[in-house]
Amino acid sequence: MDTSSTLIGLTLFVLFMGPIFYALYRQGLKERKNKKALQNLAKTNNINLDYTEISNSLVLGLDKTQHKLLILEPVNAMQHQIIDLSEVNKTSVIKRSVTFTEKERRKTKIIQVSIELLSKSNHKCITEILFYDEDGADNNDMETQLFAASRWNSLIQTSL
Repeated sequence: MDTSSTLIGLTLFVLFMGPIFYALYRQGLKERKNKKALQNLAKTNNINLDYTEISNSLVLGLDKTQHKLLILEPVNAMQHQIIDLSEVNKTSVIKRSVTFTEKERRKTKIIQVSIELLSKSNHKCITEILFYDEDGADNNDMETQLFAASRWNSLIQTSL
């Protein structure tokens, strides 16, 4: 009786915890792959990364001494940008929101968080780094992504 109940307990444990462990393992593999891609891109462009940020939809690296920002998008077939921060005049965190009515009260919901980089020469947008998109496949917590965008905005501003 003890052996059979132990086997049933182990089987139930594997059935319920197995998918969780597998998801954690896959997430770790994806994170290591993104980190390696960022390091390889930095190495090929002779950039020494002082700060990095790795998430499912965005990989960022900053070299404060050379004033370079690396942006890698794993969801878009590892497309990348290298931005020379000496050409950037101003950065700002952009929060796009929608207003709706719920139970006769007006509420606002943030649907997108990004950082906008403006050029020194013509004050036009060089690029927009998207941290959170409600409609995106990677639906992280909006507040966490807003905090990350604010932190990166201040890091970029100190490197200008």
